[in-house]
Amino acid sequence: AWLRDFYVTTWQLSLQAVIPAPVMSRLRAESTRQRKGRALKKAAVDGVELGAYARPELTPVQHEALEAIRSARRDQKPVLLFGVTGSGKTEVYLRAVAEVLDEGGQAMVLVPEVALTPQAMERYRGRLGETVAVLHSGLSPVQRRTEWWKLRRGEARVALGTRSAVFAPLDGLSLIVIDEEHEHSYKQSEEPRYHARQVAAFRASRAGASIVLGSATPSLESFYLAQKGYYRLVEMPERATGGELPEVVRVDMRRHGRNKLLSYPLVKAISERLALKQQTVLLLNRRGFSAYLQCYECAHVCQCPDCSISLTFHRAQGRLVCHYCGYQSPPPTVCPSCSGTNFSYQGAGTERLEEELAKSLPGIRIARMDRDTTSRPGAHGEILERFAQGEADVLLGTQMVAKGLDFPGVTLVGVVNADGGLHLPDFRASERTFQLITQVAGRAGRGQWGGEVFVQAMDPDHPCLAAAAKHDFRAFYEQELLVREHSLYPPFCRLVRVGVSGLDEDATARAAHRVADELSPAIEQAQLLGPAPCPVQRIRGRYRWHLLLKGSRVQDMARTARNTLDALAHSMSDFRFLVDPDPQSLM
Repeated sequence: AWLRDFYVTTWQLSLQAVIPAPVMSRLRAESTRQRKGRALKKAAVDGVELGAYARPELTPVQHEALEAIRSARRDQKPVLLFGVTGSGKTEVYLRAVAEVLDEGGQAMVLVPEVALTPQAMERYRGRLGETVAVLHSGLSPVQRRTEWWKLRRGEARVALGTRSAVFAPLDGLSLIVIDEEHEHSYKQSEEPRYHARQVAAFRASRAGASIVLGSATPSLESFYLAQKGYYRLVEMPERATGGELPEVVRVDMRRHGRNKLLSYPLVKAISERLALKQQTVLLLNRRGFSAYLQCYECAHVCQCPDCSISLTFHRAQGRLVCHYCGYQSPPPTVCPSCSGTNFSYQGAGTERLEEELAKSLPGIRIARMDRDTTSRPGAHGEILERFAQGEADVLLGTQMVAKGLDFPGVTLVGVVNADGGLHLPDFRASERTFQLITQVAGRAGRGQWGGEVFVQAMDPDHPCLAAAAKHDFRAFYEQELLVREHSLYPPFCRLVRVGVSGLDEDATARAAHRVADELSPAIEQAQLLGPAPCPVQRIRGRYRWHLLLKGSRVQDMARTARNTLDALAHSMSDFRFLVDPDPQSLM
């Protein structure tokens, strides 16, 4: 009932979120435990040597953090574990979970990306054994059903997984750990639009469980709550190995770019690592070969016919692809606007970065990790295993290479187009850029050698990049907090996003204004912004407008918005509506 009420959704969608589809379908089709037992035996997620993950001696800082978590568990107070990259937060989580199991309780551990589950599974199952069940979207339906039933029957007492694992069937829940709690991937983009952090907090309060939020770059909302005393702030300011955080070099691409993705200083640094048999991680937060195809003569850009965004060129397939709706087409030979025949590839993606790196350093072994190379089940683990075994010199990819990965051989990190995300029309753009750079920088120098980070940008002196270069979260937090307070955005208010979409551009605009007119007198002690076209105005053939409600009572705002839309539904049946409490994206 809480999920339905807080996120103003339906019973059906709430139930579908809580119980995975493979489990629901089996519940409908079968009623005997024996059949489920047979499925359990044949479909377990394996591949991990049980008991193989070593138990290192804790550092003094880790000891203090673990003791603080014990104390907070006794006081029933949420913990924000603020530890620099490489500080050993995972070991603290493992010890806390092990203590809960020793006491007869159950635990839940959430990670933000499917890409992180192979390494997390290796650690947790390697230490705790078969009591760990894994839940994420990369599992087959049979595997997902099997793991869910292991938890439901008590055969496993630790649920490890991504966002949806927050609904794991744990009746004796004692501890919830949310690693990289700042990640926006914990927010569901489809209805019900829940945030795993909020659901976890609700489950913890109902079960009398403790909750630990961990990050090297906490969300502004969480850090603000810790500063105000609502969370217990536990800091881990040093790396567990005793090593220093990597030096960060900002590269001005106006001087060093030369129309290339990789600057000479970065290529030189990669070459030096090759000679030393050390490894490199390269981050470009865009997949594909090129951002867009543009006519050289009239500047026409090839766009998706159903979405208001440019098509991305993927060289391996020789296709233009829409990353919103999946539309594909071959690159044109003639410009549809001016009939010109000369085209240029503008911007860049991971495929082009891979190609340029291979040309700059012939013979280099590259492992590319993005949505295109990891779409096959098990592909995440295969790529990471190849890199871990030293079979690749460079791990290159999108944001999935930035988080949580621990490879001692990595001594160099390069961030390409570091300031590209700063200019998105979203109030969290600076926060996300700071977090991404800080997180990927933390992949360097985690072993016996020191690390170095090259941050390539057109505006390397931007305050966000300057703070990231100094690993100075507090400086960024203070400057960003002033911006948020001045413009009244979280953590100084709560938001509800109301969306309207339709097939006709003008009709959708009129519908959005009608929603605003009906909603405006209904909201109390809240501010209404808009309506306005969404930054990406058209997706899958539907035009999109949105409104934003600002206030302190998010549930009241969401309920008022839903009631208003329900009252309009009959007379506006040609349109689709959405209500998104605490949105993580305004795109």
